[in-house]
Amino acid sequence: MARQPDSRRPGQARPDAVARIRVRVRVGDDRMAASDDPLFLGLRGPAGREFRLAFARGRGLRRGAEDVYVLGPAGAEGVNVAHPELNDPTCPAIDAAGISGAYLRKGQEPIPNVRGLGEMDDRLQVAEAEVEILGPGGGVAGRFGRRGPFWLGLLCGHVMELGPLAGTVR
Repeated sequence: MARQPDSRRPGQARPDAVARIRVRVRVGDDRMAASDDPLFLGLRGPAGREFRLAFARGRGLRRGAEDVYVLGPAGAEGVNVAHPELNDPTCPAIDAAGISGAYLRKGQEPIPNVRGLGEMDDRLQVAEAEVEILGPGGGVAGRFGRRGPFWLGLLCGHVMELGPLAGTVR
């Protein structure tokens, strides 16, 4: 089947493309719930990829806190992640209809302890997570989420799958 030529003007967004991603993570209240390790959002599907969830300013993943990360083009209003140019869901473009699922993955970073030795900081408790995939007009093209609490780390696994939420057509 021959592909139709693209009739859009340069800079014009595809109507089915992801324009932004909003990720809400509520950290649990347990004494060891917080983490300073990296957290990644992954999208499943033919154009799937991962994005680092880290604020451009300030700390995230604090015990009992609700963090909202906004991924989009660097310099766009509301985008608040560190290194947005590397965590931009518009470049390359992702077909929103091709996203079949989402997940959170906790990374590991050695941190120095009080003895000055590197060790692995292991745990993160996720009480709730929700991902909204937003199209060029700002409309919600997909939603994924899950309620916990769930532990992520070396002893319990690093990945938490997020299922489709009401209103998501899959």
